[in-house]
Amino acid sequence: MTTARSVRDEVQNVLDYLQQAELALYCNPVFMDEVRVSWHSLNPGADFLITRELGTVEQYYHWLANGTFSAILFDASILQISYGVNSGKIVSHRLAYIPCPFNVDDSLLREGESVTDVVNLYDNIADVRLKSPIRFDFDLAAAEPRHPASHLTINSSDCRIACVAPIHVQRFVDFIFRHFYPIYWEAHISFFGPAAWRHAGEKVISDEDMKAVYLMWDVNATASGRIWVP
Repeated sequence: MTTARSVRDEVQNVLDYLQQAELALYCNPVFMDEVRVSWHSLNPGADFLITRELGTVEQYYHWLANGTFSAILFDASILQISYGVNSGKIVSHRLAYIPCPFNVDDSLLREGESVTDVVNLYDNIADVRLKSPIRFDFDLAAAEPRHPASHLTINSSDCRIACVAPIHVQRFVDFIFRHFYPIYWEAHISFFGPAAWRHAGEKVISDEDMKAVYLMWDVNATASGRIWVP
């Protein structure tokens, strides 16, 4: 049976590892109530979204200034991790990776300079990176045509690529580091490797969504008898 506390412990374990391994500069405390696991914002009263556009510099600054994140990675990119839990199951999640919109000098970040101060050094168009945020959303109750229960959004809010199931937090960070930080992924394979058999729920993809391109993984895989080979 899945509880908010069990999900909270999984999220905390992932964030603790990222910070201890210096893959994250800072992690917010994990928030938990009976039905939700998220992050403690620095400014809980601030609006979450200031625009419906995906990947704007203004939205990144807004989230950074208000502490609306689970972790800031070593390059000033942001992770947002939030789960909804009800009746012993994960019923929703928002798992987002927001790349820092600038090519920052991460040595300044590692030396302890404020992330906001470092990011504010970059206002030249030549410093801007055209990288899209990536978000894995899950909400079974909101599923409808062209809006799969579990999906990946990238580049546009209208882009919803169906996923076979909800995503475990460790599988999410494995996906991010495997595809965007492969050197660090390989260096920490003992942590990322077990994500291959970490699950957050059963198959939810519809037959209709399986007619198009979608993301698939083995939702029944277990660690029993398996050897991880990077």
